Amino acid sequence: MRRPNRLLRVGLALSPAALLTALFSVQPAWTQEEPLRPGEAYVTRFSGVVPGPGGAPVLNPTGTVGSIIDVRTPRAPPLGQHWIDEPQRKPVTASQVGQVFGVALDDASPPNVYLTATAAFGLHRTANNQQWQPGMWGSGGPGTVYRLDASTGYAPRVFAQVTLNGRQNTAAALGNIAYDRANKQLFVSDLETGMIHRIRAADGGDLGFFDHGTQGRINFTKADDGQKANLPPIAFDPNSRARITDCPTRFDNSPQCWNLATSGRRIWGLGVRRDAMRNESRLYYAVWSSPAFGQTVWNRVAEDDKRNSVWSVRLGADGNFDASDVRREFILPDFFTKPQDIARAGFSQPASDISFAECGQRPVLLVAERGGMRNLGLAAQNPFATPHEARPLRYELDEKGAWRLVGRYDVGFWDRSRDGPPFIRANCAGGIAFGLGYDGNQWVADPGKPDQFVWITGDSLCSRDYPCNSPEAPQSAQQQGTNPQQVAAQQGGPDDSEVHGAQGMAETAFEEVAPEWAFAPTPPQGDNANANGPNQAYLIDTDINVDGAGKAIPAELARNDATKIGDIAIYQVCEAPTVYTFMPLPAQGEHRDDVSHARHASHARQSSHYRWGSHDPYFSHNRWGSHNTYWSHHRQGSHNRERSHWREGSRGHSTERSHWRQGSRGHSTERSHARSGSSQHQGDRSHARSGSNQHSSDRSHARSGSNQHNANRSHARQGSSGHQNKIQNRVQRSTTTINKNQGSTQGKQRSR
Repeated sequence: MRRPNRLLRVGLALSPAALLTALFSVQPAWTQEEPLRPGEAYVTRFSGVVPGPGGAPVLNPTGTVGSIIDVRTPRAPPLGQHWIDEPQRKPVTASQVGQVFGVALDDASPPNVYLTATAAFGLHRTANNQQWQPGMWGSGGPGTVYRLDASTGYAPRVFAQVTLNGRQNTAAALGNIAYDRANKQLFVSDLETGMIHRIRAADGGDLGFFDHGTQGRINFTKADDGQKANLPPIAFDPNSRARITDCPTRFDNSPQCWNLATSGRRIWGLGVRRDAMRNESRLYYAVWSSPAFGQTVWNRVAEDDKRNSVWSVRLGADGNFDASDVRREFILPDFFTKPQDIARAGFSQPASDISFAECGQRPVLLVAERGGMRNLGLAAQNPFATPHEARPLRYELDEKGAWRLVGRYDVGFWDRSRDGPPFIRANCAGGIAFGLGYDGNQWVADPGKPDQFVWITGDSLCSRDYPCNSPEAPQSAQQQGTNPQQVAAQQGGPDDSEVHGAQGMAETAFEEVAPEWAFAPTPPQGDNANANGPNQAYLIDTDINVDGAGKAIPAELARNDATKIGDIAIYQVCEAPTVYTFMPLPAQGEHRDDVSHARHASHARQSSHYRWGSHDPYFSHNRWGSHNTYWSHHRQGSHNRERSHWREGSRGHSTERSHWRQGSRGHSTERSHARSGSSQHQGDRSHARSGSNQHSSDRSHARSGSNQHNANRSHARQGSSGHQNKIQNRVQRSTTTINKNQGSTQGKQRSR
């Protein structure tokens, strides 16, 4: 089920006047008739289940697998609440297109939508293993690309069948899809063959394929140092197939029998970037290297080859692949530290989506990870991926044309305190896209602010154990100068809805990739425990949480849909830049941090050069500062953002004293927090977590606060003894708020 077209949100506190404005701004005619409008999103997800023969769950053929979500009019700031009734429309169902993950929009006005068949939500056969369950592939098969034409009201149709020289995909299905504006074509990754196919946008014709395993690996340039390199080729066996009838265990629950491409040639995420200054386009693609699915050969390859990575291939003037110009852009930073996790999944989970900022002068690349692929069964919790292990990462282009890792977005309130290090909010579901920024007074999307928000699909954005902020908390917290979790504990408890869907936040709201404290043996306390990301985000669940009468649905609020969320695309209209502003290069004598310290731990640990370390000059003066992070240094916050600790500096702010992550003219490298250190680096000036001989605890950014830090304004995440996690309390608050305004919402159409 999908939501009714109503803007009343239990999670956001509005004044009566603002609430009425929001309600009356909704026009029921939008519900089904309007095509995609600038600022709106398209999100994919699992169809859900229904009881089958004998009561066992089976795929729900009428369940929604994709829809337009209108994220343009929240009409309140993003403060970590569940936006409970965002408008949705134009759903497509599993009977029409099957299970789909990848989504792309073309440059038509309004755009057409493209969806790719997927095994990311499991493969599902009938009980007797004679055929695929209804709702698995829709009217197509594992290699199908669907097109939803704007001219037909987004009615889906089979657009292309991805095959390899006539060989059909046998089960593993497709990865993701990306649109190339310059050449009017689409690229599709095949998770079975490892090929990337070119598809003509005009008619779905297959224009050929690129084989990373035998073309990309054998001759490429390492972007970090410009050196030529090669890796052993990995070819695809066209005689291989999914072991549907001869899998030694149940096929549905055995990904090792699905015939997924070999580690090192398995491609998932895709993205296309047009460089106006170089007058060239490149296809970026994410390579998944992992020991999963019984790939024991992974244990014998080189260290760099064991890690997930992002590569690119130049596109010629005709849009074809130029195999003579392949680059390994970067190796993704390690996530796992425990040997058992590395043996299970490798050093990080795969990157399933790549997105670029296309409207501004600053080149930015976003990568979304997803928790692998599995199928524990349709009745299981968290069935289709391993949750809480996937990050959205941000890269920026430097003056030499190399992408530098600069940050990570916190997704959801789940903080891994129950999972073990790293203690970060790693709840990405595999989709990421730039979107419009908002007017800071009315909180309505502003078409003049493209690429100023980032929308990320996520699991466990809120849950019973890690709840959303309550409706009243953010406004009270802003007035009191404290954080929303503390206020919620004082006001009867936060909103413990199960929210799995999409999180939207300012594109500047990213954090350090791998802070040293995140890898400590125990969860952090104090400032480091704060939910900086979700506390300044909109949190959307993809299920209907209120019925046609405007009342909350307890069963929907309580259902765990973790690992059942897919990809996201946002429609934006802008003029592409013709010149760019690049990230400055590291200071002379400082080695590249994202290459040398992009690894596990920063000093002397095993694999120490594969994690973003703790002494990064980019984060030496953390932009949140030592006092209250939510309101005084809030990026959307209370005082003038130009004079805040904005990392781009400000007109009246001295760059010598700025907390700019790039350093400053007057910043002493001798006292820098550079991870690489230097011949002049002194231990007593280091920012070791235990402090230093000359470091004032009053001014420290230590997690435990400081002598002058007001405990009442602490960011402690603990609630109180009076905290209640009863869904009924939340529903009662929701229903009360809705009923007060029910007269204003009569006649709203249900979005189906």
